[in-house]
Amino acid sequence: MILDMLKKENVQILDHVDDWKEAITVSLRSLEEQGYVTPDYAKGIIDITNEMGPYYVLTDDVALIHGRPETGVLKKQLAVTVLRKPIKFSEDGKPVRLLVALAATDSESHMSVIQTLAQLFMDEEALKELIQAETAEDVYEYLLEFDRKVQENS
Repeated sequence: MILDMLKKENVQILDHVDDWKEAITVSLRSLEEQGYVTPDYAKGIIDITNEMGPYYVLTDDVALIHGRPETGVLKKQLAVTVLRKPIKFSEDGKPVRLLVALAATDSESHMSVIQTLAQLFMDEEALKELIQAETAEDVYEYLLEFDRKVQENS
């Protein structure tokens, strides 16, 4: 459940970021400040992106920022950032406005959250509502409500 991995203080709305590196850094900042990840986690994701490209950009509007647990994850948690002005992670890449940062301590314990997020990412109407939310609290509440609906229907 999203509720198990997302704290309200880990949701933010930003007008813009200067580039994809800043997008990664700011999307992980609250997790670092609260001791869920070390500074090495963001650096590791940036390094992998430089080598392999933006493997975490899933669709138009959505990036699931994540790296390997051993590169600095201390505890599992999510952080969500909505950008008012989209950012591209590569020159010919898709514009991204929703950044979901995942800190996972292993490859399995977060799978139910990933399944819920996958349903959200495929639901164009839900994504649109989420991206157009007025406040970070609205984003948080929308995610919890979406999660509740998914749980009820499974």
